[in-house]
Amino acid sequence: MNYSYTDYFAQIYDDVMRQVPYSFWFRYLKDLLKYYKSEPEQVLELAAGTGNMTVNLVKLNKIDRVIALDLSSAMLDKSMENFADKFPYFNKLSAQKNKTKAVVKTAKQRQVELLFLEKNMSKFKLANKVDLIVSFFDSLNYLTEKDQLVACFTSAADSLSRDGLFIFDMNSLARIRTIGNRSIVLEGEDYTCFWQDIVYPENNLWQVKLKICPDHQDIPCFEELHTERGYKINTITSLLKKSGFSAVDIYQAFSFREGRDSSDRLYFVAALNKKRLTETQTQFKKYYYLIKNFCDYSYLNLKYSL
Repeated sequence: MNYSYTDYFAQIYDDVMRQVPYSFWFRYLKDLLKYYKSEPEQVLELAAGTGNMTVNLVKLNKIDRVIALDLSSAMLDKSMENFADKFPYFNKLSAQKNKTKAVVKTAKQRQVELLFLEKNMSKFKLANKVDLIVSFFDSLNYLTEKDQLVACFTSAADSLSRDGLFIFDMNSLARIRTIGNRSIVLEGEDYTCFWQDIVYPENNLWQVKLKICPDHQDIPCFEELHTERGYKINTITSLLKKSGFSAVDIYQAFSFREGRDSSDRLYFVAALNKKRLTETQTQFKKYYYLIKNFCDYSYLNLKYSL
């Protein structure tokens, strides 16, 4: 079984995940940033993949530099293709081993510097600190050992400015345990993907076995194995504080309700400065975003059920 995210899977990834509501996720991130009065200028995205969220990050009002970090060079190559497709002006400036620099112009003709880094998210170091670090789509669940999480969190703490925020989502322990074993077949325009879920509840592990067969007799099928582990909230918050973060807020995904181990997906907001998460909060403000995101999420569910 090959390692996750082979070259071919990177090419079809966006098609397989075409129902994922990335634009909605971005709206929720913007609400979190507004709630915490954060207007980042430099952002790092961990496990950036094919760039579906990265292309949104450049749209943040004051962003002038975006760093996309991923272990897979194939995913980063696809990310650059997506930038070239979505922006009229996308220009590669330089390409070195494990690092590509580029620039893009937004719809408002603002120029944003891009850096694509092929690195392991459990061990990275930046030349300059950023004021926002994000990770989406339960990417941190791929770190299946606590020491990997500590290494990732420590790298994030070392790369973050004093008043910066580290925002990431994770599949909860309950979500991992209740996925259930199943097999499905996904039919694409020029491929067939055999998807098998295997859950080991006693170890809090979820594995996805993929067999991807291109519709071409000269191209062999490809196989991949993806593994995620679920963790208790207390474990994650403890590891964050062990790694240098002083304050952590936890939310049920796409909500401003407090996250629990029984929640489906969780969002963590971590800060180095202990007062950073409390200095902007008011009860009225929290109720506003609680109601707003409830309405947004209800609309999204209705849209996808029709």
